[in-house]
Amino acid sequence: MKKLLRLVQRILPSNAAEGKLGSIELNVWLGQLVGVPLLGLKQETPLQKLCIIAVGYPIVLAVWYYVYLELYDLYLNWHDLDAMTQNLILSFTHIAFLIKFCNICYHYGTLKSILQKLSEITRRCVVSEQQMEAFQRAELKNKLANLIYFHLVLTPGLMSIVYVLIAPEEFAGNRFPYRAEMPNSLPRIVQSLYKGFSVSLLALETTSIDFLNISVMGQICMHLKVLSLAFDQLHERTKVDAYSWLVAIVKYHCELIVLRQQVERIFNLAVMLQFVSSVVIIAMTAFQVIVIGDGSKSSNVMNLMLCCVLCQLFMYCYFGNEVYEQSKTLSSSGFGCNWYSFDRKCKKTLLIFMINADRPFLFTAGGFMALTLSNFTYIISKSYSIVAVLRQMYSRS
Repeated sequence: MKKLLRLVQRILPSNAAEGKLGSIELNVWLGQLVGVPLLGLKQETPLQKLCIIAVGYPIVLAVWYYVYLELYDLYLNWHDLDAMTQNLILSFTHIAFLIKFCNICYHYGTLKSILQKLSEITRRCVVSEQQMEAFQRAELKNKLANLIYFHLVLTPGLMSIVYVLIAPEEFAGNRFPYRAEMPNSLPRIVQSLYKGFSVSLLALETTSIDFLNISVMGQICMHLKVLSLAFDQLHERTKVDAYSWLVAIVKYHCELIVLRQQVERIFNLAVMLQFVSSVVIIAMTAFQVIVIGDGSKSSNVMNLMLCCVLCQLFMYCYFGNEVYEQSKTLSSSGFGCNWYSFDRKCKKTLLIFMINADRPFLFTAGGFMALTLSNFTYIISKSYSIVAVLRQMYSRS
């Protein structure tokens, strides 16, 4: 574990004393690498800002136009169940990305303040050796999850580009993942490259936007762990003043509550859209894989696409569940300190904290569905029900 930690630390290293969050910087850097113009979320030179703007905005306009071509193809083939399901798989994903991107742009100022606040409380509150270890382990988990998710999405993207260049006539805008009505004025090679790179970049940009939310949830989970460890200082009364330490713990907890509310306010509607679209995407992809799959190159890419969508949904639910479970340990951590030896003032302060800590941190999808592992299995079961309905419709037709 220590060797792995040292290896990952070489990739945009994290430093609690400086408030440097390497996992956030890694996610932002990967987003900028694939054309998402996320400016100001990490330190950048003027030249880097110019390059991000010069590359990012043309890519955004190009992929937006490609989504329009996909929707136009959906309009032309709405009567064909096979063509429609192939188109909906990526159209829903891309529309969800565009809405999430607009949501990020709308709340950009608030998001920057959240990241700055996370950096500030990391620098101020992560002080003991155990807290430093919890910080490094959380950064390791966030970075590894980000890299695994990014490369999982990158694999079918690269395969698609290779396939469309090797056999453009097999895809030609009428097979997954290239169900898009291309302008006839464009040369064939330009159409192939445009389709290949647009689909790949849209998938990778979706990954960066998704993991921005997930990274923030991971940071809040880490701070809840650090907050629990803060009670260990109260076991040695000579080191700290108990009342001052408890007041600092209450303020720390209140700051995390405000951060949780801000993150929920920014992302909950976007996550609800993601959950609804994921049900349809998983169902449509599974229908194509199970019922219509023919072992072609398109089917191979579709199998990987199903893995990516499941991973995307699992990441949301896993990190949301981690925050929820960690927040439930705060009351027991407070009760586990030497409260019976405190004076009356300290006991009242601790009681205030424990009452507040009884309300767990819960991230939701639009306020309707909690991001937990149990709801992940619920979505999978609903997707299977849709697959069964589509299978009956296809067999009748």
